[in-house]
Amino acid sequence: MRWCLLLITLLCQLVFADERTPLRVMTDLWPPFRMEDAHGNLVGLDIDVLNEIGRRSGLQFDVQRAPWARGLADLQQGRADLMIGLAKTLDREQYIHYLGTPYYACAPRFYTAANAADGLQSYADLQGKLVGFVHESVYFQPFDSDTNLLKRGVNNEQQLLQMLLRGRLAAVIGTDCQVDFELLQPQYAAAIAKARYRPEARTELFIGFSRVRGLVAEQQLMGQALQKMLDEGWINQRAKRYQAQR
Repeated sequence: MRWCLLLITLLCQLVFADERTPLRVMTDLWPPFRMEDAHGNLVGLDIDVLNEIGRRSGLQFDVQRAPWARGLADLQQGRADLMIGLAKTLDREQYIHYLGTPYYACAPRFYTAANAADGLQSYADLQGKLVGFVHESVYFQPFDSDTNLLKRGVNNEQQLLQMLLRGRLAAVIGTDCQVDFELLQPQYAAAIAKARYRPEARTELFIGFSRVRGLVAEQQLMGQALQKMLDEGWINQRAKRYQAQR
């Protein structure tokens, strides 16, 4: 009898999984986590993580590309279900339910023209310099809330690096696992360098759901699959595939 009940439960779960509407995921390009291949498809570590979670949980995902700030707005208004690659903040927690464990971590770093990297050795050296950042990104305190610095926000890191390359910015801030990957491109490799100053900070990356949407069962399924992947070392192992390109 117990085996019959178990079989019925499993069959119901499979049917339910097949009938689920795909969860709408908002994201933007952020190599090596999210990139476009030659056919315009999104690839990268975050896409691999979502695919593996789907394989383990039965969840399906409809990944939509949009500027990061728009993705956050869609999450806040309930027009999207979740985002991946999120840093956690108190403001965002008002409308985002984060899964309990970060799946990866990077560090915020400053970048300048190669010949100016040694001139940025402390936070105080940022004064008087025009520093670029990405709208709605979270780096570290006091930088995020510092109104005394000259800061210019743009939509993505690629814009930042192009503006730095053209001398329109004195420095930019980004996360090392993303910007270091970008700097492997020949157009940046010799012209841009990591500044001497390195904040004592860490950026943990989470998956987060829109609180407006609810989706408690989906959160539990996703959280269980993600935790198993972390316990197995699956994500760190998969990350080496992209690190090998470096």
